[in-house]
Amino acid sequence: MLYIVSTPIGNLADLSQRAQDAFCHCDLILAEDTRQSRKILKKLNISKRVVSCHEHSSERKIEQVLDEASRVDAVFCSDAGTPNLCDPGGKLVARAMQKGIKVEPIPGPSALTTLISVCPFPCNRFEFLGYFPKKKGRETLLGRLAQIKTPVFFFESPHRISKTLMLLKGRLKNKNIIIGRELTKSLPKLLSLP
Repeated sequence: MLYIVSTPIGNLADLSQRAQDAFCHCDLILAEDTRQSRKILKKLNISKRVVSCHEHSSERKIEQVLDEASRVDAVFCSDAGTPNLCDPGGKLVARAMQKGIKVEPIPGPSALTTLISVCPFPCNRFEFLGYFPKKKGRETLLGRLAQIKTPVFFFESPHRISKTLMLLKGRLKNKNIIIGRELTKSLPKLLSLP
């Protein structure tokens, strides 16, 4: 069994009981960032083998970890949030399923759904873009955003947010913007811009 476990984004108290049980029960932990996973394991007082597995892992390494995961129960977790939502995981899950390894999701924290839960406009339909393009494709995307009628969500780096907001302000007149930052920490920050 390969458990795909969502992990806390900024508040370790958000780790679900099911996630804790998976960490306790498994024999192997595959982690996008072993340092982050070890923080969780330390909190749970668990000592387990943690193996790095991320988007830059070689095909050979993925085959090796899946070979082991086919014989034992394993957990895969990203460094924060829901795996495969702008985090690695998709390639690992696809290969596991191809090999006949049973995959079970353990839901939990998600920056996207956390922001949607406090969004002041209807979100029964929306579009999620992942990370906003750094350079290539920005202009094309800005033109497309002007035409979309449903809410659009994307992630942006704190180092680029000011520049991105200036681009949006200049190109998307009469659009409402909500910015969420550190929503899973004890004092979330919300900013709504007209």
